[in-house]
Amino acid sequence: YFKNLVVKAFKNKNGKLLNVASGPGRDLKELYEENPSLILKTTCVEMDENAIMYAKKLTHDYNEDIEYIQKNIFRFKTEQKYDLIWSAGLFDYFDDKAFVLLLKRFKTWLAPGGEIVVGNFNEDHNPSRAYMEAFGEWYLNHRTEKQLIELGIAAGFKPEQLSVGREEENVNLFLHVRGGNCIS
Repeated sequence: YFKNLVVKAFKNKNGKLLNVASGPGRDLKELYEENPSLILKTTCVEMDENAIMYAKKLTHDYNEDIEYIQKNIFRFKTEQKYDLIWSAGLFDYFDDKAFVLLLKRFKTWLAPGGEIVVGNFNEDHNPSRAYMEAFGEWYLNHRTEKQLIELGIAAGFKPEQLSVGREEENVNLFLHVRGGNCIS
């Protein structure tokens, strides 16, 4: 989903990507490797120092285009404006209040005409949920498509700016927020 989204967004133009909770970097390595003509500057914000060290090694051929910042996203500050802000595997840990707060912050970093995409486990379809919770004690905030749209509205976006995509397996939903004028 990530690679297809980025390639589509930057097919015929240069761009800036903010990758929040970027993890070990395999998706970035594959993205840059599979799309050598892509002109993309990526900023990765990740709290885990080990994930950053691993990602830097994995993406070493592309690190002139990738900046890694070790920081809690709630403490991250920037004047940069990004064409695409991506975060998957983070918002599931947040309650609704934190979700809306961070989405509002993302809005301030979005370039005109840009897009925010936030992943979240699907409340209506996660065949592994019982296993995750029972054996892994891994409790996440699963959400429905409707809930994601409501959270986008609560963050100050207009309903027409919001849509929800899903990966092929339908386990993860992706709230898409198109830039432009916002309510607040």
